[in-house]
Amino acid sequence: MRPVPTELISKSLPEPAPTHQIRALEAFKSPAYRYFFGGQIISLTGTWVQNVAQQIVVYQMTGSELALGLVACAQGLPAFILAPVSGVIAERFSRRRILIGTQITMMLMALIMALLHFSGVLQIWHVMLLSVGLGVANALDAPARLAFISEMVGKEALPSGIVLNSIMFNAARIVGPAFGGLVLRWVGPSWCFLFNGLSFLAVIAGLILMHLTPLPHKRATTSVITQFREGLSFSRFHPEIAPLLILSALSSTFGMTFSILIPSFADQVLKNTIDGTSALLTVQGLGAFAGALFIGRITGLGFRGRVLAFGATVGPASVILMSFTQSFGLVAVWMGLAGFAFVCQYVLMNTLLQTVVPDEFRGRVMSLYSVTFFGLTPFGSLLIGAMGQVIGTTTTMLVFGAIGLTGSLIVLKRAPQVMRMP
Repeated sequence: MRPVPTELISKSLPEPAPTHQIRALEAFKSPAYRYFFGGQIISLTGTWVQNVAQQIVVYQMTGSELALGLVACAQGLPAFILAPVSGVIAERFSRRRILIGTQITMMLMALIMALLHFSGVLQIWHVMLLSVGLGVANALDAPARLAFISEMVGKEALPSGIVLNSIMFNAARIVGPAFGGLVLRWVGPSWCFLFNGLSFLAVIAGLILMHLTPLPHKRATTSVITQFREGLSFSRFHPEIAPLLILSALSSTFGMTFSILIPSFADQVLKNTIDGTSALLTVQGLGAFAGALFIGRITGLGFRGRVLAFGATVGPASVILMSFTQSFGLVAVWMGLAGFAFVCQYVLMNTLLQTVVPDEFRGRVMSLYSVTFFGLTPFGSLLIGAMGQVIGTTTTMLVFGAIGLTGSLIVLKRAPQVMRMP
């Protein structure tokens, strides 16, 4: 394996914070990004509509927390398995073409799910198999999509593009679960799956219609595995990238995975599975949306590292508090706070990683980020589902929150440079 170019590490260290605030809407100057934003917000709303319906359908079919974890594991595992190739593919081929292919695949998965449910033949193994297919598409989609933001808006507007992406994602998290709960009540899960399938047409149309100057792609001179190892070595020895990836791994395994247990929490603690699940996910989305807006306000002010540390500690602390609460009002407060804190952490991990990584390693580093953010989630989901089945929902949430909080405090203590990042 070729040695890691240390000059790239030194060049990628963060520069002093600018004295002015970066304009949060800067990315909208790009027509391509406007197409992308409009299509994605429709598609992501559909995704959340299906997520609510699928969680409730699985829980009603099985009554099992373990089944919820297994479905989430099936969807997330491909991101871990395909990590060595997904980032390299994003560097070798047109990211727009990759995204068109993955979005069409996701659309087909949703439409098949709708057809099976409309026909009354949907079984848990169908859900598992379709989740694996969706996971493969997501594994190829994630690093290409993360790197594609830079291609659409340029380096100057990259922080704006990432923040707007988060606002878009979390706006969908508010509308999707609330709308999904209504559709479930009115016409049933089949229409939720169908709505999601049709919603992909918006993002596919946006990707086809946008005009971009094709970026030159370097001719591959090394194997995929060698390129992946170079990216791994570069990230491992980078003083900011390494701890950011560790925080991402901790949070994806022991942080937001608590959402897997929301249907059982709503059923066992709040005594209302459908309305409780929809309401809690909507409150979580409201908190997340507020967090994304907050990040947009503080971008460029020079203390993003401290806000990231806030998110990494307050998020799991909120899950701990939730595990002791049975009042819907207080649960909603902790749920909203968890959404706010985790999104602050996730947006800033993404932003700071994209800020310090050089273009030569962008696809591979974002692939590693996808592994920690998406690829480890299935293991956390499977573990939290299994533990919930054995020791109970609230006790499991307490354990996961405690592990996430302790791990984050250790990383931040051992890598204080993260909190100094501008």
